[in-house]
Amino acid sequence: MTSETATAEKITYDPLDPKVTDHPYPHYAQLREIAPVHYVPSMNGYVISRWDDVMQVLQDGKTFSSAQFWPELLGEYDPVPEVAPMISLDPPGHVRIRRLANKAFVPGKVNKMGDKIRRVANELIDDIIERHGNEGEFDFVWEFTALFPVTVIADVLGVDLAQREDFKHWVDSLLSAGNRAAYDEEKLAVIEQASKDIRAYFERVFEERKASPGEDLISGFIQAEIDGEKLTRSEVLNMAILLLIGGVETTTNLLGISFTHMKRIAGIQEKLRADPGLIASFVEEMLRYDGPVQMLFRHTTREVEMHGVTIPANTLVMPLLGAANHDERKYGAEAEEFVLERNPKEMMSFGQGPHFCLGFYLSRMEARLAIETLLERFEVLEPLTGEPKWMESYFARGPKGLPVRFKARG
Repeated sequence: MTSETATAEKITYDPLDPKVTDHPYPHYAQLREIAPVHYVPSMNGYVISRWDDVMQVLQDGKTFSSAQFWPELLGEYDPVPEVAPMISLDPPGHVRIRRLANKAFVPGKVNKMGDKIRRVANELIDDIIERHGNEGEFDFVWEFTALFPVTVIADVLGVDLAQREDFKHWVDSLLSAGNRAAYDEEKLAVIEQASKDIRAYFERVFEERKASPGEDLISGFIQAEIDGEKLTRSEVLNMAILLLIGGVETTTNLLGISFTHMKRIAGIQEKLRADPGLIASFVEEMLRYDGPVQMLFRHTTREVEMHGVTIPANTLVMPLLGAANHDERKYGAEAEEFVLERNPKEMMSFGQGPHFCLGFYLSRMEARLAIETLLERFEVLEPLTGEPKWMESYFARGPKGLPVRFKARG
């Protein structure tokens, strides 16, 4: 037995094991310590776990290509397989589309959405109180976090708010396709139907906006010209679905994770109530500590050697964002701890390099304003458990549900 084989046998990380994805951080620590570049048989690819190595992978698009990201994540369940989405285009090919999409997410535009974001949060809270009274219990994920960001992004995209629960179900099912190798036929049929439903929905929206354009982003995609060319129908569908997934999942999961940890971290909610100015710092540290996106996908364009491990050309490489965010080489001895005052200057939660997340500023602002509003409106808002059932995904992380006890302010 070689020393490399002996080391590999000690590793407990397998992204298809729910016990691992429910509590990934001890497994990440093991990887960083003894196998920073590790082959995972169930994925037929290599995971990268240390900060500097993850940064190298994400910044070097020539060696570590994004071209197979979406196919790797969704496989045969991609709703628009005929064209590559922006997330799977390497520079310079992705620049023309990213430049167009970026116009909707610049800080100046996002800041103007502040009042609307607060209004959405207050309306959802009003609905909760109307359904449940001034105190009692409700599911924080399905009655607030699943509806809050989708309401915001629905307005940006110009899609039907009445279907916002459908959007959440479709997105959850699509993202679970990453675990497709472990699923039975019944679960795969649900994913396939979600893929068909989300495609059919945006096909209808495309036809409506083409016939009668509005001020929304999908109308903008249809009408826009880049270097004298218009986006194709499939490119518009791809962009809309990608932005819906990004706009729904990241903030939904960040808020669910945040309130899960308000049960786990002693005294944290009391600190935020006493000084709401700390909420922005809380959001930043939570993004680092337990982020809503745990890994990305790249493929090598040539043979690469890292930490004595040879990775062949055209091989799947999975930079583990969650592992890099806990690397003691970057964050010191308390890297595994939540430190409210840390104010991390850098993190991997939104990626790095040319595919750095478009919606990073919007997601942060949504989370901050939502938490501010929730703590203002509820005298008590406490999860009933610190161990929720987590999503069936190694790519995205968040609770599937989170029962909370609440008491509204009089």
